[in-house]
Amino acid sequence: MKRKIILTSAIFAFAALAGCGSTGILDRERPDEFAVTRSKPLEVPTSFTLPAPTPDAPRPQDGDVKEQVIDALFADTTPAPRP
Repeated sequence: MKRKIILTSAIFAFAALAGCGSTGILDRERPDEFAVTRSKPLEVPTSFTLPAPTPDAPRPQDGDVKEQVIDALFADTTPAPRP
């Protein structure tokens, strides 16, 4: 009985240690998560022109949600011409 416990423990220990090793199959190039790269500096737009608000215009967030979703998904879509 004691021999089975020792053998089982040894097999478990070898299997656990085998997971720590690296082989050619699993050893691949990985990105370095600690590497820091410089990004472009922020740019200030030359002009801040926004459209002027129109009085009594409907608000974009008002209306039926389902219609807004359909418009967002299928607006300005035309079927592709057949060759």
